[in-house]
Amino acid sequence: MIGLTGGIASGKSHVARFFEAAGTPVIHSDQLAREVVLPGTPSFERVREAFPDVFLDDGTLDRKALGKRIFSSQEDRKKLESILHPPIRELFMQKLGELEKKSPLAVYEVPLLFETGLDREVDLSVVVDVPEDLQILRLSKRDQMTPEEARRRISVQMPREERIRKADLVLPGDLSEEELKERVAGILVLASSMTPKRSYGV
Repeated sequence: MIGLTGGIASGKSHVARFFEAAGTPVIHSDQLAREVVLPGTPSFERVREAFPDVFLDDGTLDRKALGKRIFSSQEDRKKLESILHPPIRELFMQKLGELEKKSPLAVYEVPLLFETGLDREVDLSVVVDVPEDLQILRLSKRDQMTPEEARRRISVQMPREERIRKADLVLPGDLSEEELKERVAGILVLASSMTPKRSYGV
């Protein structure tokens, strides 16, 4: 299992597509987070209880409002994490178990790999890294926010230096497509040669 992580707007999802193109299944934590808060799920109700003001008149979750709220308050961020992390982990293990018979290797794309302790369970941790100036530029453009707001969002995450220090491998997120393809191929060769820490679904 490869843990793929990096700061916000570092290019994790872009890199994940190269793993998928190479035939390696990728589990996306963002997708899991969406699944666990589908209307009618226990997590959806718990989020509505905790943050009633981030729901629209028709009862749907306003993800943009929720994002703004949790990036503005450490207390709210921790509250949301306490609601979502357990069901996300449960769903992750379920999907990982389903992959057991299909592929000898999988990738988990997750922003909080180190913060949640998942780095201790993956065989190889790969950090996608770009300079902060590029993060700010990408985030401002992608999410239509000011550079100041982008900088604030980056500041609440694990410091870049700490993330790099904890990583088994660091992959620059501003490489050309050909360079990324070559790097990903090399990572897959390395990961395939390693003895897994744990079996899928355990």
